[in-house]
Amino acid sequence: MTKVTLVYTKTCSYCPAAKQLWKDLQKQHKFDYEEVDAVSPKGQVLVTKFGIMAVPTTIIEKNGKSEVAFTGVPNKEKAVEKVSR
Repeated sequence: MTKVTLVYTKTCSYCPAAKQLWKDLQKQHKFDYEEVDAVSPKGQVLVTKFGIMAVPTTIIEKNGKSEVAFTGVPNKEKAVEKVSR
């Protein structure tokens, strides 16, 4: 199963659009979805592990491999491509 993790902050003006995009796509495609605040303990682990410098950042895990798939609000077509293949 594909897992999408969106790393965000409460003060980010672009993060709500990224959250909405992933929530909408989840209705049409099967994947697990999680939102993690970058300043939370779990968020800090992700920031360090993936070298995150900006939010929103989308991490996609597939077949046991995790990667930063998008920084910023993802392009919808590219996001669909990442979760459907």
